[in-house]
Amino acid sequence: MHAEKQTEFSIYLDQRPGELAGVLGALAQHGVETTAVSVAEHNSRGIVRVLGRDPEALRHACESLVDSGVSPVVESDVVVVDMADRPNALREVAVALAAARINIRYVYLAQRGPGLGPRCILKVSHSEIAINAILPLP
Repeated sequence: MHAEKQTEFSIYLDQRPGELAGVLGALAQHGVETTAVSVAEHNSRGIVRVLGRDPEALRHACESLVDSGVSPVVESDVVVVDMADRPNALREVAVALAAARINIRYVYLAQRGPGLGPRCILKVSHSEIAINAILPLP
């Protein structure tokens, strides 16, 4: 497995039709190529978590969202794992992190492409230790 630290942007939205479309449109206008997106509800608001190929372009797009009144936008480190396409791969990652005493705050999956296993995005308590725990996995 391959694991690395990346920058994720969490964008908090009001619960109104078109909010997600507006965010994704703003990212596209700034040339952001998204590699992972997660949408959930948090404290009666929407939360969109986004990764992109160019973190600086994504940061600039998020700054423009804040300028237009969308807030808050939170930048944080996550661990991104390109996993094997086989049963229990996520379980193996979770077991390795538990053995290293790393807390997983949240996790979501994104597609990498045809014939490839999923990309797993993890918010963890200690990124560098997590990466070192994951790298020996097949």
